[in-house]
Amino acid sequence: MKQTMKLWLIVWSMVAGMQAVFAGSSGFGWGGGGDEAAFFDDASAKIESRVAQGKIPALDAFYKEMFYAPLWVKARGLSPFGNALLRMIRTDETVTRSVAVYQENLDARKQLQELVTQKGGTLEDKVAMELALSKLYLHYARYRIYGGINWGRFKKKLDALTQSYKIKVGWETYAPKATPASILNDALNDGDLARAFDAADPQRFAFAQLREQLVRYIRMAQEGGWPKLPRFGTLKPGASSAKVIPLIRQRLAMAGDLEGCTEPMDSPRYDSCLVKAVKRFQLRHGLKGDGVIGPGARAALNMTVTQAIQKIRLNLDRIKWLHRKQSPMRIELNIPSFRLNFFNGDKLVTTIRVVTGKPNHPTPSFHNVMKYIIVNPYWKIPASIVRSEMLRHLVKDPYHYEAQGKILKASWDESSERIDPGTVNWSQFVGNNKPIPYYFMQVPSRHNALGKIKFLFPNGYSVYIHDTPSKSLFFRNQRAFSHGCMRIQKPRELLESLALFNDNIDVDGVMKQLEGTEKKTIVLKHKVPIDITYLTAYIDPYGYLNFRKDIYHYDKYQLKDYATQSISLANGKSPRAITAPKTKKTAESKKKVSKKKVEKKTEKKSAKKKVKAPVEPKSSKKTTPGKPIKKQLAKPSPSKPAAPKLPVPAPVKKASLKNVDADGYQVIELYDN
Repeated sequence: MKQTMKLWLIVWSMVAGMQAVFAGSSGFGWGGGGDEAAFFDDASAKIESRVAQGKIPALDAFYKEMFYAPLWVKARGLSPFGNALLRMIRTDETVTRSVAVYQENLDARKQLQELVTQKGGTLEDKVAMELALSKLYLHYARYRIYGGINWGRFKKKLDALTQSYKIKVGWETYAPKATPASILNDALNDGDLARAFDAADPQRFAFAQLREQLVRYIRMAQEGGWPKLPRFGTLKPGASSAKVIPLIRQRLAMAGDLEGCTEPMDSPRYDSCLVKAVKRFQLRHGLKGDGVIGPGARAALNMTVTQAIQKIRLNLDRIKWLHRKQSPMRIELNIPSFRLNFFNGDKLVTTIRVVTGKPNHPTPSFHNVMKYIIVNPYWKIPASIVRSEMLRHLVKDPYHYEAQGKILKASWDESSERIDPGTVNWSQFVGNNKPIPYYFMQVPSRHNALGKIKFLFPNGYSVYIHDTPSKSLFFRNQRAFSHGCMRIQKPRELLESLALFNDNIDVDGVMKQLEGTEKKTIVLKHKVPIDITYLTAYIDPYGYLNFRKDIYHYDKYQLKDYATQSISLANGKSPRAITAPKTKKTAESKKKVSKKKVEKKTEKKSAKKKVKAPVEPKSSKKTTPGKPIKKQLAKPSPSKPAAPKLPVPAPVKKASLKNVDADGYQVIELYDN
């Protein structure tokens, strides 16, 4: 097998070399005679001897996969791949002086020039050049495939935050399938190294467009960037400032927001066209699009081009570790943008505002699959919330939460025995970690913290998407207020969107049921993949570059250990992914006759093409002695014939930011934060 692979590489090298000659390619060559087959064997033996010393494990592992064949150097010069590697790195505009590969490329070219001067040098010299180019290739491949985020150290930071916040802080990563060796193998089959690298790039989350923006900003930096604005007070439409306004025009022109304005660049007037440009800029930065240049807009305008480049690079590297498989029907929820986007192929079906977790209760980032919809849900109140927020009130008044529909139960089973909170000595749980052997849940109602609809995708963080009675928070630009779950502004709209692809959802029937309090579980016939991401620089569904505030300080943590320097090859292994948490079988979970067990049984039935909703247990009437408890009566849900299938919505057109109204409140919904 080894000899066959070597022979194949020799033939390919000769053919590719001839193609390069006929194409008129120019590269490093040192002339002179030499038998390519003999050189191939001699160089291969020398390479195996050199890398077997184990000084660079990554190099040893790489050449083992390549059968120790010389890849970059031939008897009379560089191989086509050798020239292609140097050309690809030289023309990659993202490889700037701040990236270690840049200097390594210069060093390799200098070493090559010395070989040319020596007319090829000895076999030892050529093998040294071969190994130097392999190191360069491995560094560039790791730069392209894995990026510079130190996920190991970031995981340790998440573990520390988990201990500090006393909740599971999560960010799951999904390791790229490509490796330096697999890309080279693909290139050998295809004959194009650059195309093999492009094919290994993520095809999701507008990665290619975001990379184009990185190149655009790098070019701006090379031209000097934009000027720093002087200190100034709040500027409102109609204001005038010869010192500030021209600089703002220049800044917005470079950002691409100053479209169609005819006012001279040195004009001091804050005219209507400039107001529209400011609104566009504000919306792209997650600010209120009102045209008033206050503290938030000033801070965004004063972000340097270097900071913007750093932010774009960081988020490109995050995308490299997101879930790669893209389903036609999918949900993408980005935490810093407080937005949920529902896609069908390339078409945006709907976009909905979201409230995410507070900084000390961060919403986790992970991939999952939405399987169920719960109408009129119970809220099973986490023990952490009971201890941190409810216990002090229960000590003073055991019935403090009765009026809110928060009842005490013997287990998580909704039909389990109801406990009179007045019979519990709540003070015994204060100031210690003594487990509370009871379970609070809020009964279905319009005051329920989960609202009227919950969308489930079972996970180890116990988070989900749900309705909320607190609608006012959706009108804020920064919406990090929950305990980790994702509240959405328009749950009924999401339900209707899911119904477009699930004909077992009777929309009219569900709307009628929402008027009552009877709980119902709907099993999705077509499960919907969902990605919950943390991107602070991204391309929106309309093709515009957006920046967002680092609400959880993850940018700060990841940039602290960000590898702009050479990625170490001392360890031959690829970087490891951060996996999902394992669900522990605690005493609490053992007592549950939980929805998770019901869901698992339902999922098995679905696999047999029997789509049936879990049978809901009847409410228990048992109570313990104590203060009288009013019965929760649920209105019966009238049966109704299935609603006709909703029409597939027309594709959302790319909105023009020129249509932003002067008052800032009539901005098209798709661009309003």
